[in-house]
Amino acid sequence: MRVFIASILIWGSAAFAHAAELDLPNSKLLVGNDPCRVETTVTERSKRVAPIQVSRRSAVYVIQHIHKACQLLADASDESSRSDSIRGDLYGSIIGPIYQAHPDIARGSPRSSIPKVFHATPRDIERMSASRLNDEITRLQKEIVKLGEDRLERSVDESAATKALQPLIDAAAELSFAGKVALDAYPDLFAKMLDAAPDQPRTAERDAAFRKGAPPQGSVSLSDAALALVQSFMRDVRRISGSEHIAAIGWAREQRSKRPGDREWSNSGAGWTLGAYRKTEVPPDVIDTVRGIEIVFTAEDPSALAGKTFDTTKQKFFVRD
Repeated sequence: MRVFIASILIWGSAAFAHAAELDLPNSKLLVGNDPCRVETTVTERSKRVAPIQVSRRSAVYVIQHIHKACQLLADASDESSRSDSIRGDLYGSIIGPIYQAHPDIARGSPRSSIPKVFHATPRDIERMSASRLNDEITRLQKEIVKLGEDRLERSVDESAATKALQPLIDAAAELSFAGKVALDAYPDLFAKMLDAAPDQPRTAERDAAFRKGAPPQGSVSLSDAALALVQSFMRDVRRISGSEHIAAIGWAREQRSKRPGDREWSNSGAGWTLGAYRKTEVPPDVIDTVRGIEIVFTAEDPSALAGKTFDTTKQKFFVRD
C-alpha cells in the first residue's frame, strides 16, 4: 500500500500533468484569503528568497493550482501542524517568490485577458526558475506522501484508507498541474525527474506478488496492433529515461484521470493498462519475451490469459482467443 500511495501521489499525478493542457482561471485571485498563508509563513520564513521569474499568465495559472492544493490540505487536515507546515512552505517557496515577480497579482489588481488554454514555452519561464519550481513541487509532494503514509497506518480498512487519502491525492495532483509550466517549457526536466525516482527494491513479498499474477511464460501473444503500441510506448520510455525498462500489461480494477480544469476525476472503470518497470525491480522468472519485446503480464487470474492474445482497439487493450 505504501508503494501504491507514493506512485499515485508523485509519479501518477506528474504524468497526468505532463499529458494535459493548461486550463487557466477566469476568476480573480483572492489573495486576501490566501489558503497557503498560515502563521508559519510569517514566523518561520522571514528570510527573503529570490523571485520565480515566470510570465504573468503562467504565474496566474501556477498560483491557482497551488491555492487549490492548499485549500484541500486545509479542509481535510487532521494533523494541523504538519498540514500547516506544508501550506506555509508552499507559500514561502512558490507563492511568495511569484508575488515578488508580479506584485500586482499579490495586490489582487485586475489582470489582463489571458487565453483559456495555452502551452508554456521558455518565454514563459526561465530555466533556472523552471528547475526550481519543479524541485520544490517534487519536494512538497514527498511531504504529502509522508502524510498519506501516516493516515494509512491509522486506517482500519481499505474503504477508510481510500477516504483518508483522496484529499491528499487531489492536492498532489494540483501541485503537478502547477508544475506543468516547467515541464512544458523544458521537457528534459521531466526525464530528469523520472531518472531521479528511486528503484522499488525487490523483496520476497513483491516477488511473490509478481509471480502470483503472472501467466506461464510463452502462453500469451500480442497481435500486430498490440505489438506496435507496446513498441511505440517503450521507445518513448527509453527516450525519456536512460534506465533499462521492460514493458508491463496488467489488470487495473479502476482507471482514473484528471485534467487541470476538471472538478472531479474521470473513472473509465476496470481494464488493461500499459506501463513499464525498471528491469531490476522485477524477478527474472516472470519476464516473458514476446516477438522480441521483454514484457511482464499480470492478472487477477493469470490462468485465464494462457493461450490468449492481447489486441487493441482505439489504443485500448482487450484479450481474445
